[in-house]
Amino acid sequence: MPEKSLHIIILNWNGEKVIGECLDSLKKLSYSNYKITVVDNASEDSSPEMVRERFPEVELIENEENLLFAGGNNIGLRKALDGDGELFLLLNNDTEVHPDFASEMAAVLEREDAGVAGPRIYYYDDPERIWYGGGRFYPVIGVPRHHQIRKLDTGETRPRETGYVTGCAMMVRREVFREIGLLDMSYRMYCEDVDFSLRARGAGWKCWYVPASRVWHKVSSSSGGGFTPYKLKNRMVSTARLFKRHKPLWWRIALAPVHALLLVIVLIGLIFTGKWELFRAAARGMTRALKVGYFMTR
Repeated sequence: MPEKSLHIIILNWNGEKVIGECLDSLKKLSYSNYKITVVDNASEDSSPEMVRERFPEVELIENEENLLFAGGNNIGLRKALDGDGELFLLLNNDTEVHPDFASEMAAVLEREDAGVAGPRIYYYDDPERIWYGGGRFYPVIGVPRHHQIRKLDTGETRPRETGYVTGCAMMVRREVFREIGLLDMSYRMYCEDVDFSLRARGAGWKCWYVPASRVWHKVSSSSGGGFTPYKLKNRMVSTARLFKRHKPLWWRIALAPVHALLLVIVLIGLIFTGKWELFRAAARGMTRALKVGYFMTR
């Protein structure tokens, strides 16, 4: 069966230390029918110049401002969708890929109702330990969560359905974008991929985890790494927005006491461990979460 045309979109922001290795790994793909676009989100380092000089075959789009994850990727997707591509892959700039990773996902997307596919993703600095092994939105505890996170590779190879695919490496059929649209820019950071996957599933498309497809992720290099106040605040706000969009008002009211209790436990834990910056970030995140309308119907 001939390969479907694949358009790879890499969002870059200050990725001078990582994007070269990402693009070098893509040169080794066993999949041959592909092109690459790098969307630069107003980087302050020399990464755009490096991409232009070292990888002249790569299309480079330079945004005048940082449009964050959804906005930046949407710029690349709109341009790509104007072409004749059949498959579209969002890929983090801080990843390196196995030569067969695109072929494995493309094969799964040959299934009639398969709309979104994601690879097994490992920690780059611990290359047998899993960062993403499928995912699920756990509304009771209030978080989307990766399966198998921090567990060692078990050798699983069979594709299986999953609740959502991470935007770190997400392959999507053209028909899905035509039906449900692009990433939602109201998520300033985090949960854009969960929201997109849930919308795709709501439209009848299945999301697949493809463990034979492998990627190594230099986790959170663009946001400073680790569990930072910035990440905590934005995760709380984006998760509240996810609830608002995908869960009815009665459900949110019923679960509000559970979420409030969990938040109190987290805040007390941060106080007792002296993590005051995280405590302040959690308090700001809670305030902003209420402002986005956790208890509103629209």
